[in-house]
Amino acid sequence: MRKASSIRGTHTTFYGRGAMLAQVRLAGVMAAALLTGFVAIAAEPLNLPKPPPSKVQEVKEVLHGVEIIDRYRWLEDQNAPETREWIDAQNKYTEALLGTRKEREALRERLSQLLKIDTIGMPIEAGGKYFFSKRLANQDLSIIYVRNGVKGKDEVLIDPHPLSPDKTVSVGMMDVASDGKLMAYSVRTGGEDEVVVKFFDVEARKDLPDSFPRARYFGVQIKPDHSGVFYTKFDKAGPRVYYHVMGTPMAEDVELFGKGYGPDKIISASLSENGRHLLFTVMYGSAAKKSEIWYMDVEKKGPIVPIVNDIDARFSGTFAGDQLLLQTNWEAPNGRILKVDVNQPARTDWKEIIPTGKAAMVGFSPVGGKLFVNYLEDVNSRVKIFSPQGQHLGDISFPSIGTVSGVSGWWSKPEAFYSFSSFLVPSTIYRYDVAQGESTEWARVKVP
Repeated sequence: MRKASSIRGTHTTFYGRGAMLAQVRLAGVMAAALLTGFVAIAAEPLNLPKPPPSKVQEVKEVLHGVEIIDRYRWLEDQNAPETREWIDAQNKYTEALLGTRKEREALRERLSQLLKIDTIGMPIEAGGKYFFSKRLANQDLSIIYVRNGVKGKDEVLIDPHPLSPDKTVSVGMMDVASDGKLMAYSVRTGGEDEVVVKFFDVEARKDLPDSFPRARYFGVQIKPDHSGVFYTKFDKAGPRVYYHVMGTPMAEDVELFGKGYGPDKIISASLSENGRHLLFTVMYGSAAKKSEIWYMDVEKKGPIVPIVNDIDARFSGTFAGDQLLLQTNWEAPNGRILKVDVNQPARTDWKEIIPTGKAAMVGFSPVGGKLFVNYLEDVNSRVKIFSPQGQHLGDISFPSIGTVSGVSGWWSKPEAFYSFSSFLVPSTIYRYDVAQGESTEWARVKVP
C-alpha cells in the first residue's frame, strides 16, 4: 500500500503530538547548547538584555493516557498576528544578543562544514529497480536516480540543476508505477507550496505530454497499467480528489471525492498495491483529533462508502493485499490496529489484531506478508514484527538506542527499507530481508 501524501510504497504513519515531543525537546536542547556555547566562549562579560515576555495560556489534553499541559499552544498558529509579533520580538532579541559577537563568523564556518554532507532518500523498489533522491555535499539540489538491482549502477533520471541559473528549481518523486516504467515527479520553484506535476517514461528517459499545472497537490497515484492516475488537488473551496486518464486533457478529469469539505481539511487518496482498492482519508487539520476513512472499489468504479466518519478519533488505513488495516487511537490511547473486511465494513465486524500497549504506536507497514509496527518507548524507537493474525514474531535489531524512520516496502515482496540514526550513528538506510530477518547497509551518510 502506498501512502497518499508521498511516493509509492511508503509506510503508513500515524504521528500524534506526543510522538513528536522527543524531537521538540531535542531541538530545544541543541539550541540551548549552541547559545550556551556562544556565551561561554565570549572574551568579556555580557550585559544580557531581558528576553521579551511570552504569554502563558494553558491547554490541557490527554495523549497516550497521560494529561499534558501545553502553555504555548497559541504559538502553533503561525499566521496569527500575536504569533508574528512574538517571532519578530524573539528575532530582535536574538540579534541584539548575538549579532555583534566576534565569534559568530567562526561558528558559522564550523556549522557550514558540519552540515556540508551528502543526503540520500529512502529507496522505492518497483519492477526490480530502486528509485531514490540524492544530493552530494557539493551540490545545491537533490537529483532523482534509479538503480537497476540492489547492487546495480546509479543512473540519473532527473537533474534539476540545469532548470534554473540560481538553482532555485527543485524536483521530487511523487509516485512510481509498480513495474518501474512510469514515474510522477514534482517541479517546485523556491519554497512554494505549489508545484508542477510531470510524468516521466523511465525506459525512454523522457517526459510524457501529460502534465499538471502549478497548484497544491497532496499526492499522485499511478494505476498499475498506467491508464490513469488519482490525485488530490487543493482548490479554493478545499481539497478534492480527481481521476485523470493518461493522454487526455486535464479539463476532462473527473472529481471523485471531497465535495462539501472546506479548506481547513486535508484529504488524501491512496491506492492499494494491486490497484483494486482506493482509500480516501479526511483529516481535520494536520494535528487534529479526528479523521475519516472512505473506500472505493476501483475495479467496480464505486460507489464510495464510509468506513468510519462518525468517531472523534484518529484513523489511518492501508491494505495488506485485499485486507484493510486501520491504525487508530479510538478506545486505545497508545494506538492499536484493526482489521476490516471492505465487503462487510460494519463496525461490529471489525477485528482487533494488535491491541494497545504501554508504548506509543507511531506507525505500521505491511511488508513481505508481515506487519512492522513502529513504537516510541522511553524516547527510543522500537520496531516489532507481527503475523497478519497479530502474533508477535520478533523485533528488528538496531546498533544502538536511536530513531527509526520507516519501515517501507510492499506486502507482496520480501524486502523492506528503513533509516536509523542516533547521537553516535549518522543517518543510515538499511535493507531488511523479511524471510531471513537480516539487515544490510544500503546507504550511509558520510559525516566530517
